[in-house]
Amino acid sequence: MASNARERGRNVFTRWGMPGLSFALAMLVLVAVLPSALNVPQSNPSQTLEFAPVPPQDDEPPPPDSGNTSSLGLGSSSSLPGDALGGDADGLAPPPPPPPPPGVGERPVTKRCVGNPPRQTDDPLAPPCVAFFEGDNGGATYQGVTGDEIRIVITHDGHCGGSNGPKGPHVEACPKDAWYDLWADPYDPSEFSWVTMLRNWQFYFNDRYQTYGRRAHFFVRFNANTTNSGYTPEARRADAVAHVEHADPFAYMVRQINAGNELEYHDAMADLGVMSFPDSAPQAMMEQHAPLMWSYLPPLERRAEAYASLVCQRVAPFPVSFSGNQGENGQDRRYGLIYTSDEQFPELRELKDLVLERLEACGVEIAEVGTHPIHGAAFDSASTPEYAYEVMARFQTQGITTILWPGGTEVRFSAAAASLGYEPEWILAADGTNDGYATPRWQDKEVWNHTWVVTTAVRENVNERDTPCADAYRSVKPDASTNNLEMVYACAYYNTLRQIFVAVQVAGPRLTPEAVDKGFRAIPALPSPSPYSAACFYEPGDWTCVKDATAMKWDSYGEIEPGSGVGCHRMPEEGRRFLAGQWPHNDLMTYWRPDDPCNGMLGRLGARGPS
Repeated sequence: MASNARERGRNVFTRWGMPGLSFALAMLVLVAVLPSALNVPQSNPSQTLEFAPVPPQDDEPPPPDSGNTSSLGLGSSSSLPGDALGGDADGLAPPPPPPPPPGVGERPVTKRCVGNPPRQTDDPLAPPCVAFFEGDNGGATYQGVTGDEIRIVITHDGHCGGSNGPKGPHVEACPKDAWYDLWADPYDPSEFSWVTMLRNWQFYFNDRYQTYGRRAHFFVRFNANTTNSGYTPEARRADAVAHVEHADPFAYMVRQINAGNELEYHDAMADLGVMSFPDSAPQAMMEQHAPLMWSYLPPLERRAEAYASLVCQRVAPFPVSFSGNQGENGQDRRYGLIYTSDEQFPELRELKDLVLERLEACGVEIAEVGTHPIHGAAFDSASTPEYAYEVMARFQTQGITTILWPGGTEVRFSAAAASLGYEPEWILAADGTNDGYATPRWQDKEVWNHTWVVTTAVRENVNERDTPCADAYRSVKPDASTNNLEMVYACAYYNTLRQIFVAVQVAGPRLTPEAVDKGFRAIPALPSPSPYSAACFYEPGDWTCVKDATAMKWDSYGEIEPGSGVGCHRMPEEGRRFLAGQWPHNDLMTYWRPDDPCNGMLGRLGARGPS
């Protein structure tokens, strides 16, 4: 395996097209799903449609099924038994979870499917139930795949949860250049909480999803560079070669906190033949590497369409309606644009260009433009604030009523605007930071109280934690606190991990990128009926999951729950979601109410300074 990785690595710095891979074109053998979770699937169906994750059709999200989730509960222990964690963990194993219900006749059932019709887990986006598999899975059908294993690399930049202790996880720098093999390495009670959290997910997804006789094997990598030092394109490509050399993975996912140039890593990993699951990637890159690259979040083009169509349909046809400047509401809008010049995030500048093309098409004219040098910072010691005051003073002098900010986060603009007594409308495109509740609390309260953000994020209720992620994680670790950072970190990984395991299940026993492609494209194109779940399907020429979005208004004095601090994104119409470009044709403030529910999504925490 290592020699193959070295051979592929020799080409990654000189060739960025589709690699000359010799895929195993074995016949796809799939397992059909019968109407009951207690029935065993047939052995050789001819299509994959039954595997498609079909969201429920009712108007309300399905309530948590305590019987099914608690069946995985491992007592009050904060960790898993030794076999689940990897290695031996003497004295740590509580009673094992109860077995799934017996099968019908001689057909056993090995998965705890739920619902009617049954699906793999409580999550509305979980695939329909494949309760049992027995037979030939094809063995080594692709790199990183054997008859009993699927190798998955999970890399992380920057900061992570600290060691487990009486105070729970805390944030500190991860061990640099560290690898963790979550099957081979034994559980250590003092290990980083981030590692233990991923052990929990490894157990959960292997236990609940159908992997056809294989186990998913996680390799966790903490990269050397941190958010302060950043990444060069060359460092990203070198990391890709080293990671394939070390683990020879079938697939990977990345969790990053604004470390920069991640597209180079995605490109390189796909060029090395690895199934790539980035948070998001450009459409052209996914097309170039098809069918190797898939993302949970939409590509830049779809994000631009969601944002620009909201401005064109719900802002531009109407007068100013949520400004804090005296006498401005009811007047014609005059637009300013902000974007980042941070060289580590070229995708944000591309997003800005795509948005401008669409805005021009609907007649929105930009009167003033400003930039910020650092993206993703709640604390920035690498630049000085003069740029923010210059831009805000210019916008105020030129009568800018509405600031469009299509992706990017920093906190100095709002402070500068506050010093000038300037409170215009702000409309942001989400970037995973500005649509959470953490970083916006660093903004000036009065200025930021006039802000809307367009986001693909689903609704989360922190005080109830009825999200699919929280329910899933608590089923493995029942004592996980709903407000603990561990739960926040766990849910940052959940959507992409679910996408990977859906890919494995819908591909069937003969696991290849082509089989994943066929399985994903069998998912029906249905809108989401619930604010707690995104519409997820894959159209021709499309390799991304989420197809809808929502808009949220910041309330600087809203509380997600008592004692949680002030400031939250309120969600009109309970967080109703819209397919891209299909917003209602009315002003943004039409359905907004001061008591709209708050979204409990934390978002990423940015903190960048000099290296």
